Amino acid sequence: MKQDHTSQQDRHELSRKSLVRILKENHYTPKAFTDALGSPFFWGLMKSTQPITLPLLRALLKATVHYHQPGLNARFKKECGKKQCWEIQSYTFSYRSQTVDGREIEMSGRVTFPNNKEEGTPHQVKTISLHMHQAFFHEEWAPSKNLMFAPLKVLWDSAVIEPDLQKWGINYGIEVDGGGSGLHMARQLADCTVAALEIMRLHGVSLAPEGYTTNWGSSQNAVPTLMFAKWYDTEAPQWFKEALRLRSTFSAQGAVDLSRLMQYSYRHPEDIDTNFVLLLSYFKAFTPSQLGGYKAEEFVPQWYLDTLFEVNGRKINLLDAVSSYYPQLTDSYFQKMKSMNQIYAPDIITADGEVAIDSPKMRAWMSCLKKYNNLDDWTPAHSVYLAHSPNDEMIPYEEAYRFYLIASQQKQNPLVHMLTVPSMRLIPKGGLKPHFVVAFVGQLLMALAENPEDMRRLYKSVK
Repeated sequence: MKQDHTSQQDRHELSRKSLVRILKENHYTPKAFTDALGSPFFWGLMKSTQPITLPLLRALLKATVHYHQPGLNARFKKECGKKQCWEIQSYTFSYRSQTVDGREIEMSGRVTFPNNKEEGTPHQVKTISLHMHQAFFHEEWAPSKNLMFAPLKVLWDSAVIEPDLQKWGINYGIEVDGGGSGLHMARQLADCTVAALEIMRLHGVSLAPEGYTTNWGSSQNAVPTLMFAKWYDTEAPQWFKEALRLRSTFSAQGAVDLSRLMQYSYRHPEDIDTNFVLLLSYFKAFTPSQLGGYKAEEFVPQWYLDTLFEVNGRKINLLDAVSSYYPQLTDSYFQKMKSMNQIYAPDIITADGEVAIDSPKMRAWMSCLKKYNNLDDWTPAHSVYLAHSPNDEMIPYEEAYRFYLIASQQKQNPLVHMLTVPSMRLIPKGGLKPHFVVAFVGQLLMALAENPEDMRRLYKSVK
């Protein structure tokens, strides 16, 4: 890597170029922070699917804040002379980044940290926590819309940075899903981080000299989390590395070769009702050049393009609706589908109704996925923790373990670890498939963990 001689003044200038504006700021007492966690849709879903678990979750959140408060009181007392001089501050903001197809646009994100209330008294956080959210059931789950659970990490005296990513937040209904390119999602996280560091600087918050950064993600964004780790190890400028000092990465319930996962999904048409978003929503983000000369529309049947809806005064087709996540428009079309010829264009389907992986279009698609999600050539230079459940019906454990063997150079790299997620039999499913239950519980456990290595102990607590 070339030596980076960027000055401190230049770094601040780069930050200002990334950060566009503050969208909203909130200041919370510890109790108010607890009450603000979650979203109306989330709590409504919990009430309908997990009524037994709901009061336990609320009690856990309150107990977690209560447990950490004395430590934060003591830490801030050293800075400002009294224990009640701190609060939790959360800022949503917009920043400049790039879409999968190469356009520069504004995206949104959130940074949350504990800080002194005493004006002019700076604060140094122990860590920075980067978090790439899982797939959403509702647009209000986006970090900039509501505090979900990753911000609980502030209780470890951490600054928590969360990008909405390409299609959420201020771009919901405007941009399409970019999840097919872990490379671009990783750079969107990097741009979000640069903007968040500027907000921290403006409010007197910085990473302590002995501090470090942890990097977290799961499910749909398990691969982008690892792509960020790869980018950090191999391409990030030195000033960025010095600002973060990335120590470890955690990626769960989706750390696999994305092209192989797609092929697994093609062989399981019985799961179309839950997989159709994965099967369809990524094409639209790419240009024909990225797709080997094909347009996104060439991968689906004509009736997808002829089925039109009016959204916010404009016409969109069924493929657009899936790619932008409008479940109220799309679910009824896919919930009863049971064959791949109902999903893909006729020239992608064999006479037996299966996906023709060797067809020109699918070869181009597999090549695209491999190019923009390639982790095979990465030797991790910091600790990486992977985790997966043998009970995950959407993403086979064998694929996750295969990825672990590649990432660890057949177990020869001691920095790469594999955690087997317990079955969580005691958690009521409420009709949800195992992947969603395990991924949700994993999100909560990640919020309670200080470091990735702590996840081994936390998983044992929910056996």
